[in-house]
Amino acid sequence: MDRRANLTKWFATATAIGMFIVLLMGARVTATGSADGCGNDWPLCNGSWLPADTYESLTEYSHRFVTGIEGMLVLGTTLLAWPMRRKHPSFILLVPAMAGTLVLQSLMGAAAVKWPTSAKVMATHFGISLVCLASAALLARVLYLDEHTDDDRLRRHHAVPNNYRLFAAATIVVSVIVAYAGAYVRHTGAELACTSWPTCNGEVIPSFTGLEGIQTWHRLSALVISVMLVILLAWSFKLRMERQDLFVLSVLAMTLVLVQSAIGGIVVYSGLQLLATLAHAGVMAMLFVVLCEVTRSVWPERVHQVETRSQPSIAAQPTGD
Repeated sequence: MDRRANLTKWFATATAIGMFIVLLMGARVTATGSADGCGNDWPLCNGSWLPADTYESLTEYSHRFVTGIEGMLVLGTTLLAWPMRRKHPSFILLVPAMAGTLVLQSLMGAAAVKWPTSAKVMATHFGISLVCLASAALLARVLYLDEHTDDDRLRRHHAVPNNYRLFAAATIVVSVIVAYAGAYVRHTGAELACTSWPTCNGEVIPSFTGLEGIQTWHRLSALVISVMLVILLAWSFKLRMERQDLFVLSVLAMTLVLVQSAIGGIVVYSGLQLLATLAHAGVMAMLFVVLCEVTRSVWPERVHQVETRSQPSIAAQPTGD
């Protein structure tokens, strides 16, 4: 790996780690009710460049500060990775997704401070953060694979059924719905609308209206993604001889969703204990990244294939006497 690629790898890794921290800090702001810690000022904090000496102000200000550092990391990764898009065609999607979503979520955060914002908009903010995190993580993943071997591209020659690709992509869509529903639960204050788990206030079939309904729909969406991951695991098990990587990723995804479900129960029974709440958001983020990697690793890089076909093979070239 040349110097530029190595530098890009480290920038992408730092960006992914930084985005994960930003995501957790954002969840902390919401969980502790610190969204108004800087008042209605942005980028200032209560009319000053420094926060007030209160927990809420320090929490909100630290989130903004780390987001600013993350913005510089994203800029650096973008400038380094974009010229590498011919060698790594997936960068054509990943780089704009990473940079664009960070800008978008920053603008949404600023708008939420300046003007009243609905719970639906704030829940979308979390989903956008997941896309930024996954884009940076996959950038780093591609470069790490390229550093060691060409196994990533060799695996793509072991084609998986097209239905598997579509199903893997569908798990990403459903995981976004689950993440949105969870964020919507937080921003509407419906976390403890159901004081028992997995039932809701002791009812197997709870109400689908009001705060209970919001919590119920979140739990149902979590059940749907769990069933889909069981199917993905069984399917990947059948393909394990040719695509062991898919089997490993599906096992990891299944493990994460089980851990996520257990943490969800802890969140309820602990009365929204902060560490449990942050862990719930963090595991969801990791699950989303894993599912994105499953889809990336089975989707053919068509640009690369076209370029490969356009180059004459050695066997086809005329040989001199």
